[in-house]
Amino acid sequence: MDSDKAWNDIVAMYADPVLARELLRRQDEEGLDVVLHLFALWAGRQGRPLAGEALAEAAAAVAGWRAQVIEPLRRLRRAMKAMDADPVLRDAVRGQVQLAELAAERAQVAMLCEWLRAR
Repeated sequence: MDSDKAWNDIVAMYADPVLARELLRRQDEEGLDVVLHLFALWAGRQGRPLAGEALAEAAAAVAGWRAQVIEPLRRLRRAMKAMDADPVLRDAVRGQVQLAELAAERAQVAMLCEWLRAR
């Protein structure tokens, strides 16, 4: 599984504003791992569907990364949005945090691709 192709395809799926809105709602309300969800859709399109036990294994493979890296970056980015600080400075730093969050999500896709290759 080529992680660059997986990432690009996942980004293309997420570009659908209706899908993105629904996924973010589910992320906030249900704790949905959006990256894992989109990866599972991508894997299915590659003829490697993930459901049930396989999906649980994939989630377990990246759970630590998600909890210790992605979620703290997301919380920080969101918290910064409402901070009372010089908006130019705040937004510049917030943009860097967002880039780190995206890099961490891309790393999660690479981890999932490696996990899928090993199955």
